[in-house]
Amino acid sequence: MPHHARIPTLLAALVMVLGLAGFTTAHDSAPAPDAESTAGPTAGSASAPATATVAAPRASLARPVPGESVTLSGSIGSGVTRVVLQSFDHGAWRSVQEQTVAGSGDYAFAVTQPAWSARWRVLAPATEGEADERATRVSRPRTLFGQVQHATTSTPRSVHAGDKVAVSSFVSPARRGRPITLQRDTGDGWHHAADLTTDETGRATRTFEARHPGKTRFRTVARAHHGAPAVVGAATAVYALGERPVGVMAWRGDSADHPENTLDAFRSAVRHRADFIEMDFQPTADGEWVLMHDDDLRRTTDVESRFPERESQGPRAFTLEEIKQLDAGSWKAPRFRGTQVPSIEETFDAIGAAEKAYGHDVRLVVELKGESSAEMRALYRKVVALRPGWVEPKGHSDKAIFMSFDESHFDFPGAEATGMERIAVKDEPDPADDYPAGYDQVHIGTGLLSASLVSHYRRQGAEVGTWPAVGTPAVLRAAAAGVDYVTTDDVAAARKALLR
Repeated sequence: MPHHARIPTLLAALVMVLGLAGFTTAHDSAPAPDAESTAGPTAGSASAPATATVAAPRASLARPVPGESVTLSGSIGSGVTRVVLQSFDHGAWRSVQEQTVAGSGDYAFAVTQPAWSARWRVLAPATEGEADERATRVSRPRTLFGQVQHATTSTPRSVHAGDKVAVSSFVSPARRGRPITLQRDTGDGWHHAADLTTDETGRATRTFEARHPGKTRFRTVARAHHGAPAVVGAATAVYALGERPVGVMAWRGDSADHPENTLDAFRSAVRHRADFIEMDFQPTADGEWVLMHDDDLRRTTDVESRFPERESQGPRAFTLEEIKQLDAGSWKAPRFRGTQVPSIEETFDAIGAAEKAYGHDVRLVVELKGESSAEMRALYRKVVALRPGWVEPKGHSDKAIFMSFDESHFDFPGAEATGMERIAVKDEPDPADDYPAGYDQVHIGTGLLSASLVSHYRRQGAEVGTWPAVGTPAVLRAAAAGVDYVTTDDVAAARKALLR
């Protein structure tokens, strides 16, 4: 066929396609109910009027909990007396409720959210052969997504005994008037504390008095409401602190954010007003004293790259000059690169300067990481030589007090005459739970700590501390047990928790 002869044929085909497309769009733009939803011939057939679409039903709750009651309401249009509610299930619309309505067409269906999502629509079947013959009316679908319930309780972390405690409950999703039960546990199980109802934000508050020192837990139980099942929230604790203030010991300095046993850690402890700074001393090969906790230098220095052939050896195998070549800060954070292992002289000087700068004095816990009573005597003599007024022959408020995990380290000639204050350490079960006379403090590992053990040692005449109280909960648990001191790595956080 010549090219010019094909043009009329192509134009005719184009007109046919456009006409068919317009016909299809006009008839498919409105959703058609399935056979189950109609009362008569299928909508869209030759003997039935066309389908009309109206607005989706409104939901009384935007995000209901599975099982919760929801009202779907709206209008299907005037002149309607019968409406049907359908849900979409397994790929098809299925009728679930039917309602006779006034001529206005207004409807309201009470349904239950069946699962995490549900799809609903409302229709008015077509009428034929009557004076008021009209088309089927179908609403647009309304999809409701469910949500998980939560119940939470909030309190202050700590208060003084005798203070008022505001306990706040929150239930999500928020429903005005939901009944809740507040429960509390003071150590003998959960008991009823109060019955409350939530406001429009899902919150309710009750105030209690913290009558006695100790720990009290609270939790919120949201009771079943309008089909939503009951839910039990997690517990939260408030600690009531007694009149006796709890002292804060900085564990190897303020070591949460600074390299342990370094001048930066000690300065930070003074700045945040620690009561004591705990520090670990070991002798060097040339008779000097340096700050180091571990038996070797690998964890807190770069000894493996500096002295690889001696990496497993401890400070006693190195001179002070060699130890000063080590980087004792990079392991903690890059900003501490180049930090040195301090000597005892540098440590005492830095603490003294910090006390003047920040207007706060601290006491020192001088711990020997040693091997013999001879080393303890040497360390004592070094402290006294550097700071003669820090250890007094009489009294119990020395600037420097001494600690060791091995009580035999205090058994050196003339020890009793020194007047040095001593700390004993309990880090494993001891059937007798006794220590020789002459100890001013007993420090209990947090794993063994109990109120009865604290009372036991206090009756022996010792103040009681615990270590390591890392984190606010551990600090407050120790305070509730009645200790005099907590040894912690975060001085500021501990003081805040202890209301100091």
